[in-house]
Order: sequence, then structure tokens, then C-alpha cells
Amino acid sequence: MFNVMLGSSLVHFYPPKHHARALRILDDILSDDDANVPSLMGRAYILQASKDWVAASGLFLRVNELLPDDVDEGLRAREEHAWCIFQQGNGCVAANELKAVSEVLDNLEGREVDQARCWWRMGKCAWQAEGLYSLSPSFPFLHRPAEREQAYQCFITALKRSPSFAPAFSDLGVYYLEAANPPDPNRASKCFQKAFELDATQADAARRLAESFAEESEWDLVEVVARRTIEGEGGNEQATSKHLPINSWAWKALGVVELVSIRPVFFSNNLQLFGPEPQKLPRCDPGSSNLPPRGTK
Repeated sequence: MFNVMLGSSLVHFYPPKHHARALRILDDILSDDDANVPSLMGRAYILQASKDWVAASGLFLRVNELLPDDVDEGLRAREEHAWCIFQQGNGCVAANELKAVSEVLDNLEGREVDQARCWWRMGKCAWQAEGLYSLSPSFPFLHRPAEREQAYQCFITALKRSPSFAPAFSDLGVYYLEAANPPDPNRASKCFQKAFELDATQADAARRLAESFAEESEWDLVEVVARRTIEGEGGNEQATSKHLPINSWAWKALGVVELVSIRPVFFSNNLQLFGPEPQKLPRCDPGSSNLPPRGTK
């Protein structure tokens, strides 16, 4: 029992940082009991993190078959199985599976976060759809022509279920930037800030915030966002081949902040440092020569 708890805890502790250790523990457990549900779930989450959607889907499906009427692990396995299907590009099947899961979750007390996550995932299905597939009558609100408006409604519903569900704020921000007519960058920025305030692992929201702060030369705020993003990965120790950073842009952003503090006049007058797209965080490719020659002031 201790090893099951340890392995499962390591899966979710700053993922995927401890996944190699967790996998060894879980595989040992499964070698003795191949129907151990917590270990199957843990192994499936690890496969998800490595984007092995087919293998992860198979394990989640097995858990759902072991616990078909269970509204805890069994229902979560069904939801994760649907999410894996979505990641494989079959949004139609995934959307209908998620709708079925949400109908069960919405009738359960104390499951607000689960309800929000499921509705957010339905919104992701709608956002990706863009009219490329037809949906069944069991998912009626996706039959209207504007899929991104339908996604918006799903994200709003997710926040009604759980007002602190950060991923829904992140995607609402994207909606206000890319789908709203006219675009509303101020509202988008507020959504990104809220998402990042709630959850430091909301990397897309964090990067968009950092870029917007860089555009305004708010370098102190760029540094705050970058450092919190790094901490959200599990600390700010130096990157190694064993633990490569997930968000390398945050480390690059810190480097830019350091350079700005040394040569503020150069940065304010030479926006080409920000690459082919002015006012964006720099793309620090190994072969680039964006920095000025030594001795430039």
C-alpha cells in the first residue's frame, strides 16, 4: 500500500520531473498485480505526459472496464480515455464521450473541479472542430455553425462549475484575442493574469503575459512571470540533461531581463533584438547573433 501511494504521489508531483522514479515503482506493483487500479492510472498519466496517447488510452480503457459503474476512478478513467482520443485527432468521438461523462458528474455533489475540467475539455473539442466533422444529436449545442462560440460557452460553463479552474481562463483569453469580434486584448490580458495567478503551470497564459509586458518594457513584470513559471516546474535549479526545462522561454526571458538591466539604452533603441517579430520575447537560437558586438554601448 505504501508503494502504491508513493508511486501515485510521484506521478503528480511537479510532472514529469519524477516520472522515471514513479514508473519503476508502479511497474513493480503491476508485475505482482496487473489489475491494481491506482498503479494503472498512474502509469497511464505518465504515458499521457509523454504524449503516448494510444498506450495511455488503452490503460484508461482497461480501468474503465474494471470499474464500469464506479463514479470515482472508473469515471475519471473514462474521461481520460476520451481526452486521449481527442489528442489523437478524433474530436467527434471524444466530444460525445466527454458529454456522457459530464452528465454523470453534473449530478454529483462535491465534484466541481471534475465538472469544470470535463466542460473545459468539451470546449477544447469544439475549438478544434472548426466544422471539420459532424457531431451526433447527443451533443446538440455543438450543432450551431460557430464552433469557437460553442467553445466559449463551454469555457464559461466550466468557470460556473468551478470559478478557480485556471485552464478555462487561459482559453478564454485566447478566445478574446483570436475569435472575439472585435478582439478584446484588455479582457484577454485579464484572463491570462487570472489563469497564471491561480496556477503557475499555465504556460501559454504566462508566455502571452510576458510578451505583453515586454512590449510595454515592463521588465520587472517579465521577470516575475518568468521566475514563477520556472518555480511552477518544480524549482529553479539549473537545467540538466536529466531534467530539461519544460518552458525554456522562461529561462531566455530571464536572460533578456539581465541584459536589459545592464544595457537599458541599447534595448530601448534596438528593437530588432527581438527577432523577425518585433516586440516579442527573443528566440535565442544557438546560432543567432542577436547581441551587439563586444564594446557596443
